[in-house]
Amino acid sequence: MKQEMLINVAQPEECRIAIVEDGVLEELYVERTAQDNYVGNIYKGVVINLEPSIQAAFVDFGVGRNGFLHVSDIEPQYFRQGGFKPEDAVERDDAGGSNGPSRGRQRRPGARPRVKPPIQDILRRGDEVLVQVTKEGIGTKGPTLSTYISIPGRYLVLMPALGRVGVSRKIEDESVRIKLRDVMLELNPPKGLGFIVRTAGIDRTKKELSRDLAYLLRLWKVIVRRIKKSAGPTDIYEESDMIIRTIRDIFSNDVDS
Repeated sequence: MKQEMLINVAQPEECRIAIVEDGVLEELYVERTAQDNYVGNIYKGVVINLEPSIQAAFVDFGVGRNGFLHVSDIEPQYFRQGGFKPEDAVERDDAGGSNGPSRGRQRRPGARPRVKPPIQDILRRGDEVLVQVTKEGIGTKGPTLSTYISIPGRYLVLMPALGRVGVSRKIEDESVRIKLRDVMLELNPPKGLGFIVRTAGIDRTKKELSRDLAYLLRLWKVIVRRIKKSAGPTDIYEESDMIIRTIRDIFSNDVDS
């Protein structure tokens, strides 16, 4: 199978990227300079309003429109601001709901608790929150935000809230998953940070994974410094443009040209 990646930037106001397999268009990406593109960007935002009825907060993150942050997208570490311990939510979750207690299932580190305190008990107006845009705004609706930060590299994804090493669910071969997890553990990533091996990490050497790990750690240090120095609302990290993203996420040895 012949796979091609075609990039068209002839017109300054628009960039188009096509993925073609055996002469058939499989994927098409379009990015217009006139459109605001926030997905993937990280901001230090300020809570402007709370809506207990929908368990959401509206956050000013400095782009002119407030973002929408649902309680399900609030990382447990923020529970401390309301006097809750993150592990308490885990304990309530593991205790079971109307279907009775859980049947001995051990909760994986970094997993999102299904039971959370009310958003009005976690956040207050004026609170600063580190958020990432997960979905562009539509019409009068602002962008969707999450406090679960995710920063992709070439072979790895840095997920600070995860707190452990994992492998993409798209990698189904158990032997490959075990091998990749063992390599990552040998690289000894810092405690408190989480990393997921992407599908592009299959068949990559330990040295290649190590380089990507080092790159993401350097980037995270820069982000942490900006977080400490800057008051919200302000931008902290901007995702790469579409060309770089597509090459990073899709380009591989399978692409012929």
